[in-house]
Amino acid sequence: MKIALLMHELLVEGGGERQCVSLARALSRLGHEVVVYTCAYDAANCFPEVCREIRVIDLGRGLWPGLRNPAFLRGWLDMRHLARKINDRYEVWNPHHWPAQWGALWVARRLGGAVLWMCNDVPNLHEKSLQRKSLGAITAAVHRLYYLYDRAQNRRIDLTMFLSRWAEREFKKIYTGNTCVVRSGADPVRFSPGGDGQKIRDRFGYRADEFVLLWLGIFMPHRRLQDAIEAVSLLVGRGAKVRLLLAGSGRSFPDYFQSLQDLATKLGVQAQVTFAGKVQDDEVRDFYCGCDAFLFPNENQTWGLAVLEAMACGSPVLVSQGAAVHEVLTDNENALLFPARDPRALAEKIQYLINHPQERERIARAGLQLVRSKYNWEEFARQVSELCGKLSAKETSHPSDAVSAV
Repeated sequence: MKIALLMHELLVEGGGERQCVSLARALSRLGHEVVVYTCAYDAANCFPEVCREIRVIDLGRGLWPGLRNPAFLRGWLDMRHLARKINDRYEVWNPHHWPAQWGALWVARRLGGAVLWMCNDVPNLHEKSLQRKSLGAITAAVHRLYYLYDRAQNRRIDLTMFLSRWAEREFKKIYTGNTCVVRSGADPVRFSPGGDGQKIRDRFGYRADEFVLLWLGIFMPHRRLQDAIEAVSLLVGRGAKVRLLLAGSGRSFPDYFQSLQDLATKLGVQAQVTFAGKVQDDEVRDFYCGCDAFLFPNENQTWGLAVLEAMACGSPVLVSQGAAVHEVLTDNENALLFPARDPRALAEKIQYLINHPQERERIARAGLQLVRSKYNWEEFARQVSELCGKLSAKETSHPSDAVSAV
């Protein structure tokens, strides 16, 4: 089957980007003819180890390539450009993230094929965020028109995939259309126990008797890393030997990144909190293996790929119930779960792991087994492949004019 994956930008090593290119590779290994289209591609900084096994085509940006704001205008221009530049026909167009579904709809209208959208972030969450801000009358009107346009576009999608039931429910509050849930997972070959964790501990001067908590990703406000810093402060106040390793790029939200550094200083735990900077792709496994537990305090997170990667490396995980990946986890069985925005509850969970090393090992073993048996790229690709086959068969049997642009 010919399948085209679309992603607006492939510039950073984020969860959505990893999911897109890893799925492309897994679908190729299943025997499909796969290509990834994008409007901006940074080959050196977007999972080069994965992308060298797939075909990525950078079509460039549309009119006014330097334009960045408003984001929906930039997305509209880039997707119009992408839809006009693609001339090869595919049975299924698989856009990832926003606004790739727009481009997929427009190119499907011109060339045919079904649209299967991987909706990583729920659009109405952004709308709620805008509603909480003080917007001028003109700006508010523009945003309202954008969301009306977006909903009209999305009604024409054949099927929208979500990674969690929570994300699907949030979407259905204001959007219509056919939906399903398909869980992604970790690469069982790339992520496994046995990485050089000692190298990472030595790099940052961590002693054997110190309990190292790791968070890894892109610094963004909904990650709620202030809760992790406050929890560490509480533990340090009790005399616990704990270190927090925050690994990832802070360039996307520099003000938030600076606020975290300021908070660590204010609470007097700057010596216990390490900002490691961007992690090279070939060292991610070592980071996972170098920690005593992986921490994920995120809120309004539609999934949590890093959690599954850490579990695949044999690390016990502490996961906020504000992150939808907790739907597939069981507290005190294969993970420790805690309420979002509750540093005290998080501190208690960390203390439990520190005090009970045998329980820590048991939880880690159960987590490893769960990921290896159920949440991996091969299983994810198999499910997506089945959906593509059903949509392609339906498109062939009953050509529809539902996929069209407004």
